Amino acid sequence: MAGMTNRLVLVAILGLPIAIAAAVYGPAAFDLVMHRRPPERYLIPGGYTGWVRIDFRQANAPPLSTEGGHRVIKFGLDGTVRTSSGPAPGHGRDEFFSYSASGLVPLSNAGVCKGGTIWGVETMVDDRTSKPFTRFYVGSENQYRHEVDPGRKAPACE
Repeated sequence: MAGMTNRLVLVAILGLPIAIAAAVYGPAAFDLVMHRRPPERYLIPGGYTGWVRIDFRQANAPPLSTEGGHRVIKFGLDGTVRTSSGPAPGHGRDEFFSYSASGLVPLSNAGVCKGGTIWGVETMVDDRTSKPFTRFYVGSENQYRHEVDPGRKAPACE
């Protein structure tokens, strides 16, 4: 009988954190699994720093091409793309590259304090046109932080 009581106590002690974790993280995990989309490959001009923008559902603009299962988004020298295609819903393992005559160089979207160069990827709707667009910043973490919070004096990572 004591062994059964100990097991019930153990299940209650371990089960409660597992149930809480499932309730908190379960919806996000479900969303990631169920809303997968094919990856996109972003091609950014070599040496470009600043905001880039993709304007979707634009009349008289070409659709995005696909290559090797990736939707390819190639930015012009001004950091913009206009396409008749719509944004792809969901999450994918997107790739970011800078391009030049000598080829492609991978860019990192590693995140805070990890040496990334891609920041703040977001898809929104333009208030003026009611059409979707995606934008993100290309540059070092310090450049991005200065762009979004110019008064900040302390370095991002210490």
